[in-house]
Amino acid sequence: MTRPPTGEFASRIEELDAGLRALDGLVAGGGSQRSLRRTLLRQGAPHPSSPFARDAKDVGELIDQLTPVLEELPAGEHGIAAPPTGLRVAVICDEPLLRTFSGLAELTPLTPRHWRTQLEESGVPDLMLITPVVSGPDGGWAELEDATSLQRELLVGQILPHVRALGVPVVFWGTQVPRFYPQWRRVAAEADHVLTTTAEHLDRYAEDCPRAESVGLLTLGVNPLHHSPIGSRPAATDLIPFFGTWHERLFPQRRQYATWLLDGVLYSGRPLALMDRRSQDPSRTGETAWPPHCTPYLTTTRSRDLVARLHRAADLGIALNSAVASQTMFSDRILELEAAGTMVLSTYSQGVNSTHPHVHITQSPEDVAAALEVLTLPELRRAQGDGIRTAFLQHHAAGRLWALAAVAGASGAATQAPGEVSVRRVLAVAEEPTDVLADDLAGQTLGAVELVSWEELSRRAAAGSSEVDMLLPVSPCRRYGATYAADHLATFSHQRDCVSTKLAIGGSEAEEAEILRADTGSHRHRVGVEDLTLSAWWRPGPDRLLSAERLEHISRSVQAYASDGFGHRPAEERVSLQGRTGDDDVEAVAAEVRRTAERLGLRLTVVIPVFDNGEHLRHKAFASLRRSSIFEQMHVLLIDDGSRGRATVETVEELARRHPNVTAYRFAVGGSGSASRPRDLGVRLAATEHLAFLDPDDEMVSDGLAKLVADLDAHPQVDFVVGNFTRWSTRHQLLDHHAEVREIFAEHLDGHGTVVLPQNPHELWGFRSLRIHSAVVRTAWLQGLQPVQPQGAAGQDNFLAQQMMHRARRIRTVDVPVNAYYSEVAGSMVNSVSPRYFRKYVPLDRARADWLREHGLLETYRRTRFEGYTVNWYLKKLRLVPEDEWLEAAEAIAEILSFYGDHEWTDPAALAFFDDLAAARAARRGDR
Repeated sequence: MTRPPTGEFASRIEELDAGLRALDGLVAGGGSQRSLRRTLLRQGAPHPSSPFARDAKDVGELIDQLTPVLEELPAGEHGIAAPPTGLRVAVICDEPLLRTFSGLAELTPLTPRHWRTQLEESGVPDLMLITPVVSGPDGGWAELEDATSLQRELLVGQILPHVRALGVPVVFWGTQVPRFYPQWRRVAAEADHVLTTTAEHLDRYAEDCPRAESVGLLTLGVNPLHHSPIGSRPAATDLIPFFGTWHERLFPQRRQYATWLLDGVLYSGRPLALMDRRSQDPSRTGETAWPPHCTPYLTTTRSRDLVARLHRAADLGIALNSAVASQTMFSDRILELEAAGTMVLSTYSQGVNSTHPHVHITQSPEDVAAALEVLTLPELRRAQGDGIRTAFLQHHAAGRLWALAAVAGASGAATQAPGEVSVRRVLAVAEEPTDVLADDLAGQTLGAVELVSWEELSRRAAAGSSEVDMLLPVSPCRRYGATYAADHLATFSHQRDCVSTKLAIGGSEAEEAEILRADTGSHRHRVGVEDLTLSAWWRPGPDRLLSAERLEHISRSVQAYASDGFGHRPAEERVSLQGRTGDDDVEAVAAEVRRTAERLGLRLTVVIPVFDNGEHLRHKAFASLRRSSIFEQMHVLLIDDGSRGRATVETVEELARRHPNVTAYRFAVGGSGSASRPRDLGVRLAATEHLAFLDPDDEMVSDGLAKLVADLDAHPQVDFVVGNFTRWSTRHQLLDHHAEVREIFAEHLDGHGTVVLPQNPHELWGFRSLRIHSAVVRTAWLQGLQPVQPQGAAGQDNFLAQQMMHRARRIRTVDVPVNAYYSEVAGSMVNSVSPRYFRKYVPLDRARADWLREHGLLETYRRTRFEGYTVNWYLKKLRLVPEDEWLEAAEAIAEILSFYGDHEWTDPAALAFFDDLAAARAARRGDR
């Protein structure tokens, strides 16, 4: 599915905006939802997102109509691979955390009045767990947050000493959002062990809790007894639900981004259901009052069980993050929706962006609407499957319980894998093992899987040496994707059957009609397996290991669980890493690129360098291009810099197979160390009139590429056009290239707004950063520049922009966001500060200094950029380096600075750096 043309899409949004403004006016004037419905109907057709469009008086009526269907959904089950722990835990927590662990441990919730009796009746627990509470399950701990309250005195003065006297370790788990850290710091200080969901708080807890034996990180978990995908296909409703509270002032970023998300859903015409027990009165004002135009979509909350079932019955759900600037702390609704098999629409969070790329993060109302407009059923099911795997393999509540027990030193915890669901032994078996099958299984994300023949397996069974946690019968007639084994393990983690099966239809290569057919058999229990070589067997007994024929016979009547059709495909083509020593043939790929561009009439090449980031490529960069109104005019070049992980290779090749306007090129396994090599090749291969760059973990937004291409088409003498970009870090920030360029080159604007650059643009521009990802360039012009892009270097995109600015004669700007840059991606080289970080800049600055000398620009650079950039980039980053690595990092900076020759430093920070470096060198000589 593709977007309508830009004008039509914008017109549609303007019409819906007008309707929302009218609705705001009606709500502001007061009146019930019923009277609002009558008024809207008098004025014309109701908004397509509203319940009125479905002849319901409110959203509550729509949910009530669904309730019989929701109640028929199967109950959640504990996973056969993650059974109840048997741990006994005394807890002080709120109801959501109680549900997270209920059924997986013997919980004893303590209350202020009866805590002593409760401990006596339950027996001595393995550990006591305390988490920040709002009120507790029955409101009994509503005053505990107050450090001066009697409840705080009771906890610290009586309960904790009593528990310790029983020999029970006390664990504090800081699950609160970061802004509430001060309220619970003193409670944490009383615990024997401290855990937090917020990695950024580890040092604070270590400092504030000197008596704690340990301080560690433990993120939230999800319980399949309450949040399960069983029975989720096909979706029973197209409602997009949100369950939670609106905070008008408490979390301003959350409010702003949530408004974008909700308005985007409304722009798309999708039905919206907002369930909030505290915000039902349309005339209510205050902290929890929703924006007026949300009133028709509000209803009273339902039971948590019914809400969880509604999530399972819906294809899409909403999560709002109160914590933005954490890589590990985000809304538990993310995990609950993923576990339910629901694709998540979310506000920004660093952690969600880094570790849950399949979650759609809101950029603007228009981008949300566009994403829903073009979302295909295969893409939807893929994102949902990725979410299920992530939730149950990385965030299973049973794993969290064992992690708590391990920290506390509880008996039995040492034999468990803390935190995540894992298996000790996975084995694949085939009648005809082949090198191709072995390659498939060696590249599993779960870890390399051994492949044996049935003859060998039978021999091991007879010898009593065939113990296996998960058995995968496979066939050379199929290719098995990198997540194939992980998908089966995720299935065993959320349901009780000892046999899991994939469907033969409905995978990544399927069309929508086939997915619809597959839905009727997905995520449900069944009798019999349709294809033994798509099944997995949990801890099979020796009688099931004798032969393929024996297991085939058993499989026809065995109780099994069917998940989906992803993770495998017929064996016509091979994706292989084993034995790959060479690059793809450049000339052959170049010929293919030219043929594709000519055959499809493509106009804009988008170069995406790829290296071991396939999930972000699929769900971030590529999905954002699909939202563009000119996607079908793009030639997307996926240049794989030698990915080591099979999952990324599969993603690249799948996208190239599925989309005729996508071409892939692969370097030999290993990588060059930066985006320079693949980006440089992409420029050389491009065969369209225009060219743009995109990184795999970033996004294009606001249909900006279409607007830049249109502007470049209208001004044939211009070398490139640049728009604005947004940066996500601890907040959303708009970087306004349009205003900056026009201000600096104000005297060089012609009558049409084109910048006619002077002979040496950098005398004015000063080598400032210009994000190449928010520009569209004339391909022939850029190819003619033959720009210097040092391989293995960091920061090469800024260097490329500096070269472009120097060589351009005419440029233009468009006042529109084009690119969304996520500057805080966990594991990204530019976000990990160590000596290696600075060494990655050595080849860049060596090449830049040489280029500056060659073009007579070195003095201009030193005068306009050198010192400020050194202080505000290198020395600022140096402050983040651990003390024991400081000298090594500082030596790398000194080498970088030496490339630019002698310089008379004036900035105090730079002078202090050289003093510190001299002192550190002297100290090192003294140590010797």
